[in-house]
Amino acid sequence: MVLKIIGALLLSLSGLLGGWLCSSKLFARRNFLRSIINFVSVLATQIRYSTADIFTLVSLSAQAAKLKEFELTEESGVPFFSVWSNRVNEIPSRYGLTPTDKKLFNELGEQLGKTDVEGQLKHLELYEVLLKNQLSDSENEIKSKSKLYKTMGFFVGTAAALMMI
Repeated sequence: MVLKIIGALLLSLSGLLGGWLCSSKLFARRNFLRSIINFVSVLATQIRYSTADIFTLVSLSAQAAKLKEFELTEESGVPFFSVWSNRVNEIPSRYGLTPTDKKLFNELGEQLGKTDVEGQLKHLELYEVLLKNQLSDSENEIKSKSKLYKTMGFFVGTAAALMMI
């Protein structure tokens, strides 16, 4: 009987942990989006005041925004967008990014380094607004789903535990 009670408690806790992990991905997405918005802002400043190549500008901006995922090194003969796209596709799932987020990141990098300074600044302005919309959606998801995930995880674990007893 004692083993059943211990098993039931562990099952309830595992359901709660599962819900907590799903909830933590929502917060990780929000934090990553905040970092990428900061990155875009720093990159706009770098483009405005520096004459370095796009790889250097992006790497400096990534370091300033604490985004190791976008610290790029120039590879001979490989275009910027290929390197950027690979980095976007390699972003770990622990950030909980949606396919829309990754698509937006790819589109952001697609035009970097291809136009004059004014064109790039307008491009970055546009994507800063789009990323802020994604951040707003992320914050709304946190408000509506975070507590739900934790509660549902606990109740699913508890229901399974009760069935076991």
